[in-house]
Amino acid sequence: MKLKYFILIGYLTSTLIILLSLIWAVNRMLIPEKGEIFILLTTLVASLVGAFVSLMLMRRVFTSLEKLSNHIEGISKNHFETIDDVRSPLEFQEFAQTLNTMTVKLEDSFQSLENSEKEKNIMIAQLSHDIKTPITSIQATVEGMLDGLILENERDYYLKTIRRQTDRLNKLVESLNNVTLNTLEREEGSLQAIFIDKLLIDTLSEFQLKLDQEGREVDIQVEPASAKIISDYDKLLRILVNLVSNALKYSPSGSPLQIHAVLTDDQLKITVKDHGQGIPKEELHQIFKLLYRVESSRNMSTGGYGLGLYIAQELAHQLNGQITVQSELGQGSAFSLILRTRN
Repeated sequence: MKLKYFILIGYLTSTLIILLSLIWAVNRMLIPEKGEIFILLTTLVASLVGAFVSLMLMRRVFTSLEKLSNHIEGISKNHFETIDDVRSPLEFQEFAQTLNTMTVKLEDSFQSLENSEKEKNIMIAQLSHDIKTPITSIQATVEGMLDGLILENERDYYLKTIRRQTDRLNKLVESLNNVTLNTLEREEGSLQAIFIDKLLIDTLSEFQLKLDQEGREVDIQVEPASAKIISDYDKLLRILVNLVSNALKYSPSGSPLQIHAVLTDDQLKITVKDHGQGIPKEELHQIFKLLYRVESSRNMSTGGYGLGLYIAQELAHQLNGQITVQSELGQGSAFSLILRTRN
């Protein structure tokens, strides 16, 4: 039952009690008989007028209550809108302001949870994507051994490569497990001294069999030759593996690959250049977006989901750096990882 009906029932009940009291008083000769009708009519009219006036005054209260009720129902449906048209009574206005504050905080909390879940899903997609590279490399190496493509005197080298890829795979799976169990908000790696030439050799070892099978020449240059930095080795390796993987994927077999690294006083720049299909100029600003793929690459031979460059750029940002690109359609692309070496 609505509040206004309770108020009406209350007035009618009080009026009935007064009328019964007057009738009892007349029967007991407590009130002169001549004034009985006047008193009864006056009481009835006063009660009805009082009820009408009260309902008119309470109309704003009922309206405000309805607005507040609709607002709370909207919150239960995740409609986080504020309410600004509650003016009367003052207590309801203050309650509406408190409700607005709660609404804003709830919206922020829900948005934070949504962003956290989105970030978690992206991290899972990133790690899942990067897990594919060592698995594919291990599979290709094992198949090469079984098919006799790898000579007996080369087996030790490839077995060591498999061991290194297995170690990297274990780290990626562990990171994926941590993210899945919500024990890690952001991948935190350890800083260490990294010799750039060794980093590049480790990167290329992931693709050694593919490079041999496709007859590719790789030109590696490091300036200065003994260049080293303090950074996160695992993240750097993931970035370069993604860049080299893309270079091999979108350039023809037998075409050369250049990897040049230059360390200066304030930055490290590592450029991976291929001689492949290149990227249309109008699409260069979009290639680092999540799930974006250049239209010309959407075919069965390249596959992929548009994650590699997005992951590489995100990791570069975590290392206080960025990835830039220069490309000409039909001539190839050059992706450069630029890291600041001084804060």
